Amino acid sequence: MSFTYPLPAARYGFRGGFSAYVQFAAGLGLAAAIVIATVTPSWAQKAGGGKRTARVEIAEVKTQILSNFTEVQGRVTVGLVDSVTAVTNATTQLGEFRLGDQVVPGDVIAIQDSAKLELRLSQLRARLREAKLRLADSDDELRAEAGLLEVNKAQAELLAGKAKRAKELVANNALAVDAAETAFNASLTANLQLLSRESSIARKKAQRKMNSVAIAQTEFEIAQLVKDVKATKLRTQTAGQITFLADYRRGYAREGEIIAKITDLNNFEIEAEIPVTYLGYIEAAKSISGRGLDGSQLEMQIRVSLPVQNLRSATRTMRFSVNGGIPSILQADNAVVVMQVPTTSPTPLLVVPKDAVLPLAVGHMVYLADGDRARRQIIQIGAAVDDGFIVKKGLTAGQKVIVRGNEQLSDGKEIQIGGGKKAGGEAGSGQKSNGASKPAELKGSN
Repeated sequence: MSFTYPLPAARYGFRGGFSAYVQFAAGLGLAAAIVIATVTPSWAQKAGGGKRTARVEIAEVKTQILSNFTEVQGRVTVGLVDSVTAVTNATTQLGEFRLGDQVVPGDVIAIQDSAKLELRLSQLRARLREAKLRLADSDDELRAEAGLLEVNKAQAELLAGKAKRAKELVANNALAVDAAETAFNASLTANLQLLSRESSIARKKAQRKMNSVAIAQTEFEIAQLVKDVKATKLRTQTAGQITFLADYRRGYAREGEIIAKITDLNNFEIEAEIPVTYLGYIEAAKSISGRGLDGSQLEMQIRVSLPVQNLRSATRTMRFSVNGGIPSILQADNAVVVMQVPTTSPTPLLVVPKDAVLPLAVGHMVYLADGDRARRQIIQIGAAVDDGFIVKKGLTAGQKVIVRGNEQLSDGKEIQIGGGKKAGGEAGSGQKSNGASKPAELKGSN
């Protein structure tokens, strides 16, 4: 099949295939697109009055009184852990909690078989009843002995009087000596019985005291055993997360064996090896800034400097408490925290606003507002402080840097300064900072 197409300009027709016609139409369309793309920028430039001007905002580079910083890597460490232990040798049944669950004081972690303890409790209660019966019997015997003692005393007095009269009669030859001796022997026998009764009473009183002590001891053992029976429901005493749990559903546990460990999520600290040359600066600092590897921020205070020093690295182990609690992402043993440690005393340092700094392959740069032109300036930065970076090289105080609209700038491009942030607004108030963390792409050399 073939078609004939008239060409008005040439006034003749040609015969061609359908595919050739499609290729011809496509060529015309491509040529039209190239012409439009070439002409449109020129028209846009003419409509805009020539080369476009970039609108920017600026801030002033200022001097602040603060310390220089360096980065030291610390690690999160768990504080004291609450352990739930077995109170007796018995079969132990774990509760419904699992590893990682959150618990509060009073939650039952496991239950131990209390049959042996309850049997021992019954035995002690029986012993207590027996001891109380012995005590009551001792009281009865003491009352009887007290009555007999009174009889013995009266008998001894009577026989002593008879012996005395017999002695007087013998002296007057009114009574035979043998009769007097008999009366005297009877008096001595009565006195011996009196002494024996008093000794018996003393022994019974001592026995009564021993019975009283046995009762008190048994009552104490019973009270303690009641507590042990109650304690077979193993409960946690602190709030936190279960970080260890026995690896059985039902098993045998010995007294003192750890069934579970509870970690208090508010009891984390930061441990770091600090160079000894920085110890004085850290102790003088009100707080230390840090960040996790995910960028989460935290503020720390020194809690203690441990008496542990590494001679090879000339560092000392220090522990830091976290102000306001540690972020949840860092609530893990050995989580990494990058700390901003002061390395100097507070001194005047040049600070450039954070938004003005742009990363390069070999460093960093800013754009200066030089009249109505943007001028590219290579700089060397140090640690981060609040909303800026310490400048080690490349800038001077009072220079104006572009903080907004600098992403698409080029060296020498015309700029127009707009409203928004005032000069110096990004550089901070001049107060000391302990160093907020830097963005990952803007790490300065320290």
